[in-house]
Amino acid sequence: MLFKLLLDKMEIVETVGEVPTEITAITDLSLKVVKGGVFFAVKGNNNDGRNYVKEVELLGGAVIVSEQKLDTSLCQIIVKDVRKELALCAREFYGNPQEDLRIIGVVGTNGKTSTCHILSSIFTASGFKVGVTGTIGTYYGGKIFESSLTTLGAVDLFRLISDMVKAKVDILIMEISAHAIDQKRCDGIYFDALIYTNCTEDHLDYFEDMERYSAVKKSIFSFENCRYMIVNSDDKVGREIIREKSGNLITYGIENPADVFAIDIVENNNGVNFVINLFDLIYGIDCGLFGLYNVYNLLGACACAATFGVKMHVISLALRRLKPISGRSEPIGEYNGGKIFLDYAHTPDGLKRTLSAMRKICDGKLICLFGCGGNREKQKRPVMGSISGAIADFTVITTDNPRYEDCCQIIREIEDGLKKVTSKYITVSDRKSAIIYALEKLKSGDVLVLCGKGAEKYQEIMGEKRYFSDKKTVNEYIAYKQGDGVY
Repeated sequence: MLFKLLLDKMEIVETVGEVPTEITAITDLSLKVVKGGVFFAVKGNNNDGRNYVKEVELLGGAVIVSEQKLDTSLCQIIVKDVRKELALCAREFYGNPQEDLRIIGVVGTNGKTSTCHILSSIFTASGFKVGVTGTIGTYYGGKIFESSLTTLGAVDLFRLISDMVKAKVDILIMEISAHAIDQKRCDGIYFDALIYTNCTEDHLDYFEDMERYSAVKKSIFSFENCRYMIVNSDDKVGREIIREKSGNLITYGIENPADVFAIDIVENNNGVNFVINLFDLIYGIDCGLFGLYNVYNLLGACACAATFGVKMHVISLALRRLKPISGRSEPIGEYNGGKIFLDYAHTPDGLKRTLSAMRKICDGKLICLFGCGGNREKQKRPVMGSISGAIADFTVITTDNPRYEDCCQIIREIEDGLKKVTSKYITVSDRKSAIIYALEKLKSGDVLVLCGKGAEKYQEIMGEKRYFSDKKTVNEYIAYKQGDGVY
């Protein structure tokens, strides 16, 4: 590619050295530098791209883009904001692929994955070719890829959009994390719609306080960034967005006035059903998803689909046929007459919502199994312990992703909150053993919810991702107890 095509789009402070005529690739990862490529020296949480100049030189890189001069003989482009330039250059390098499809972004602490899944089902039923990218991976055109990030880095994101365009995808639905907004990974994308779900405590190890965390989420909701804003009017931060913005703003909710709302909500063993008022069109909705929180996800998705011209009868049929969402209140089996669900709940609000929903469909005892991630905000651990103690009849505290922390210390910190509420709990540090223990406590009418990991297939321990699946553990143990397998 002619390097001039990128240079013309950049806000350059200074150019140092001889500028090459052509470049072969762009990246912000030193290990992915290729001969004739451009390296963007981005400062991350744990690593600083400016420290990898020698590696870039050895790999044959041609240009380094940085916010300050570095000790190198390579051409340097000095800019004010290297993250912003990375995103904009990635967009140009891949030929502005975002212009050839429609893009929907979903922003919020909880509900992003579920909302994307619901939207995908609706649009697919409407005849659109759909691509989705988020926490549980990327899928389009029969392809499925796993991802370690909720929102891909800018280079990978625009490469993905380019591939989707080649695959004739009509609509891309993507989860947008607060980290991605703060790190400008989505800069350069104009969204046909942005959906806001909620803002509750999470990632305070990165954002430090709720004020900054919520401000980052709100910052993407600008009419410079999107055509339609679809906002939860029952959420505090959502109401702030509504007050502060104007134009093509659509609201949804249950408790507060909204353009799209639900009444006569019923939660049962078959999921949820309710009456939706969709821009004054009244329709009955039946869906196999569980919980009041999914009613919100459904409302946001319905509002979005309607703005895209999808008819209500198509939406209703798609929701009736909606399959369980992997790792999100997903029913994964029965044992001793008790039901087993898998859920990603890993925040205080997420755990409270999930357990409250499961309580409504539980005829016996509600058992909750969960842990907390290591090297993340510690303050939520006792809070989540107290929530489980208050709602569940019995809690099994175990390991999540301890990372570089002592898993037993994490468990003790959860226990500090739990024991103030109840004595009905046990601690089992090995997650596999904990799941087996919980399964054996099940009786007819009971519900067991395995929280925190969802569809993840690993545990992160001392820098190593070791294969582990809650779902596989449950299925293998049940098969063993039924005489169909070896354990």
